[in-house]
Amino acid sequence: MMIDEKLSLERQRTAWTVLIVSFTVFTLVCISTPVLTNAMLQNSTRPLDVWVQANQGTVGIDDEAGGRRAVIVGDAGQSMAAGEHVLTGNTATALVSVRPPESDQLLASFQIYSITNFELLEAETPRFGVSSHGRTLMARLDKGRVRVNLIGAETRPLAVRLETPQGELVLTEPGQYAVVVTAEDTQVTVQAGRADILAAGRTLVASAGSRARIPTGSPPEGPLGTERNLITNGDFGRSREQWILNPWIVERAAQPEGLVRTLDVGGDPRLNITRQGVGHAEVSLRQVINQDVSELTSLRLLLTFRILSETLGVCGVKGSECPLFVRVNYVDEAGGSSTWQQGFFATGEVDPNLTPDSCTTCAMVQGPHIRVPMQQDYFFEINDFRQELARHGRLPPRFIESVTLVFSGHGFEVEVDDIALLAEE
Repeated sequence: MMIDEKLSLERQRTAWTVLIVSFTVFTLVCISTPVLTNAMLQNSTRPLDVWVQANQGTVGIDDEAGGRRAVIVGDAGQSMAAGEHVLTGNTATALVSVRPPESDQLLASFQIYSITNFELLEAETPRFGVSSHGRTLMARLDKGRVRVNLIGAETRPLAVRLETPQGELVLTEPGQYAVVVTAEDTQVTVQAGRADILAAGRTLVASAGSRARIPTGSPPEGPLGTERNLITNGDFGRSREQWILNPWIVERAAQPEGLVRTLDVGGDPRLNITRQGVGHAEVSLRQVINQDVSELTSLRLLLTFRILSETLGVCGVKGSECPLFVRVNYVDEAGGSSTWQQGFFATGEVDPNLTPDSCTTCAMVQGPHIRVPMQQDYFFEINDFRQELARHGRLPPRFIESVTLVFSGHGFEVEVDDIALLAEE
């Protein structure tokens, strides 16, 4: 009897143990399954599409294994993965664009200037739409200069973290940012938006229209002397507000004018000018500046655009029909009024007798027209407008009257992303 009772108690104890363990495992499975599933849905990521195009010259992309790929002007471009570097030499510049996978929506672009080493550390977006996390991009700028255009996204924003040898920048608001890195310091200019600048255990917030500096081994300094954009609504975020649209000039009476629109291109507002027809046609947009620039430290002109189509070779037989001209009307130090212009084209070959490389009928300060890749964003900069005029043997500007964008030719389509005239006190 004693043995039977002991066996019975052992069986009961075993049964209760199995029951409790089974219930515990069942409970853990019931709890952990949704928790783990939610964690997977929240935290699973996939890479963003990061694309590199050559803006000028030949651009190198170095991978982690030491291999190098070349990106040439006019090519479609190449993708870039985490751990790879964009390297530009003395005469090369590049454009890096960031988009969600399998989407045309532009999240951010990086204009990479010459003699620059830009490394992509991470570029990720949540894999599943139910995730509450945002998109992230981490990069490192070891030397050189980059201009960042961060575009707003309604549903899932992109946060950019940019490391430099002196510190780190965190960009979360849509805007335009310029970063220059040397052995001595990192210079950050916020044209629009906000930058959190971290170095030596301190954080400095730089707002729109301000500049900051991170000396090597020191905390950030600022705000410093600022750059003002003399052009209002240069990104066309408010359509054509502040811009004066001049009437179309059409050579042949029976031929049509073109269209002047602001379009959403992958979430980025752009000025779009389209014309299809026979014979010359021209339209222009002008913004009145009326600013004294005589005491400025620097005056920079920046322009980002793309030519989508062009039927004339170069800029026509007189060089006067570029699909895009940018003009600056100014008064020089002696009181004389003058105009500087730069023309751009995408097709044709320069021939002095048929298609000259400059306008032969324009009484303006001008250099040779610049050929740009067709259907590709191109950024252009005059780093010091006074030096540009001095290069042509002209006096420095005392007063900027206006800035004009001119679109001309027979058939053409041009999109302007942004134009800025940055003045530093």
